[in-house]
Amino acid sequence: MPKKGKKTRNDGQKTAASQPQKTTPSLGDQLKDKLKTVNKGGLLGMLNEVQKTTPDQWQNPDNVKNMAKKFAEQLKIPVNEDRLNQFMKAYKDATKGGKPNANVEDLVKKYGNGKIDDATVKEMKKFIKPKE
Repeated sequence: MPKKGKKTRNDGQKTAASQPQKTTPSLGDQLKDKLKTVNKGGLLGMLNEVQKTTPDQWQNPDNVKNMAKKFAEQLKIPVNEDRLNQFMKAYKDATKGGKPNANVEDLVKKYGNGKIDDATVKEMKKFIKPKE
């Protein structure tokens, strides 16, 4: 028998407060999780290739697109052509004048299509500094 003043639920349902909330991991967290499963030697090879890329190669959008596509394939991350083209538009915009000069918020608003969460934007800001 239930105690006086307490409500019981016999229908087997949990209250909303007792159900754990499922949150979708940020895109940055998803990428970090994916990188944990990658062959470390392959990842170091990619980083070595990035390090050896000359400034002239970085200024060639086709070269950057091919490199991004190759790395995505090596990491086994499916990237469709539309998404790659969107990345290239953002890359060209971020490197106008031949040097990196980007405002993360502006790029996210312009190219993110509402799909980039605040945690990922915060993570991006650690690596992308606008030109003073």
